[in-house]
Amino acid sequence: MPDIEGPSTVRAELPRQFSFMSTLALGYSITNSWAGYAGIFSTPLLMGGGPTAFFGLVVASIACCLITAGLAELASAFPTSGGPYHFAFMVSGPKHRAPVSFVVGWLTLISWCTVSTSGGIVCAQMISGLVTVHHPSFTEVAWRIYLIFLVTVLFCTVVVCFLPRVIPLVEDFILTFSLLSLSASFITVLVMQGQKQPASIVFLAYENHTGWSDGTAFMIGAGTCMYAYITVDSVTHIADEVPDPGRNIPRAMMATVLTGMVTCIPYAIAILFCTTDLKAVASSPMPIYTAYLQATSSPAVATLFTAWVIIFYGAAQFSCLLTAGRLTYAFGRAGGLPYSSFFARITNEMPLNATLACSVFVCVYGLIYIGSATAFNSFISMVIIALNVCYVIPQGIVLLRGRDAVLPRRAFTLGKYFGVFCNGFAVLWVTVMLVFFCFPLKIPTTVKEMNYVSVVLVGFVALIAIGWWGGKRKTFSGPLQEIDEFPYGAQTGMARVPDE
Repeated sequence: MPDIEGPSTVRAELPRQFSFMSTLALGYSITNSWAGYAGIFSTPLLMGGGPTAFFGLVVASIACCLITAGLAELASAFPTSGGPYHFAFMVSGPKHRAPVSFVVGWLTLISWCTVSTSGGIVCAQMISGLVTVHHPSFTEVAWRIYLIFLVTVLFCTVVVCFLPRVIPLVEDFILTFSLLSLSASFITVLVMQGQKQPASIVFLAYENHTGWSDGTAFMIGAGTCMYAYITVDSVTHIADEVPDPGRNIPRAMMATVLTGMVTCIPYAIAILFCTTDLKAVASSPMPIYTAYLQATSSPAVATLFTAWVIIFYGAAQFSCLLTAGRLTYAFGRAGGLPYSSFFARITNEMPLNATLACSVFVCVYGLIYIGSATAFNSFISMVIIALNVCYVIPQGIVLLRGRDAVLPRRAFTLGKYFGVFCNGFAVLWVTVMLVFFCFPLKIPTTVKEMNYVSVVLVGFVALIAIGWWGGKRKTFSGPLQEIDEFPYGAQTGMARVPDE
């Protein structure tokens, strides 16, 4: 077993302020699957109409559920705030632990900062779009959208940094409000729309005008639907603040995805059946408002429902910044960052330096939108694939080394055969989707419409490699963990894992 570090090891404990329900609320408030889908469903509509928007979501839901199950098992076996990078370290062989966890750690950290940026920009775009709907003279320009984004990020930063005890209460409220808002909008569109779309339009009328084959267009659309379940690792990064994390973290992860499925799929069905012109929705500058307007024939109701979606995107910023800050703190505690001791410092029971650094990075990151919306959209697309790559790397290592050889007893286990299936499927699915995510949405394409995800991803990997070979390979030996025994042999805290 790991060797516990001596008295010289200093670690400021974070308060265990998140109950199971608060942990679930944190995970749900970030994914908020139905609201996340509402923000991106125009893309699957473009990739094949109603059939891709519905069946693509079903496929994405099943795939994300299986990927999350494999990740949740690792979270039960190694319940620490490091998340995927710590899992990768624990399951890797002695020679590869440090470089693998370093790469996964940086890729996860970059992805989380990108998630925070993309969510804030989408929120700002929707606010600007809604203003334009009611005031056509208002001109949407990039710098105005950026200023709205900046105000949102700074407000969330103040709350997360200086009112940390309020966050669990905010998350609980968002969970309740989201479910109530979903119910209200779901019932309203069904009642107010007297003439529903025929089932043949929603489920069978495949319209693909992208230039890609129908199969390729469907896979791109299904991959986009994965956005509804992105960031399922969020709750792993507050493991230090959750009682009995070996049991509660995986439960919260699976509950987040399953809640997302039972809310998002019915919501998608209602929206698809209650719109009158799916082509108009797909080509609209503000698709969700157009869908609500078609379904209700009421600008006031459409505005209200769209405002709810905007609120949930804005509220997700609280959770995104909190998670990014905790991840930065954990990675700094492991020595994976420049000036790691600065980022690993705890102030007023929260990682203030790490969270503020993430906020500054997100604000600077958002400036890319002013320079080029196309380039920024490539960064957003990278989020889905980069985070999922981080989710499957440790699962792939588990398959290669053998589940029985690397996984300890744990509260949440997938079993001998289903565990292999989940891990294998996760690796295969993400590998395939990595290819499709590099394709542009339509062909022939232009420089403005080109998908630069592959360039962005390679660029980030190159920077990570420079950081490793530029010095961290000599100083980074992996995450620390202070051992606390939990039932089933799971552990949490700080320790070095010895060479085998």
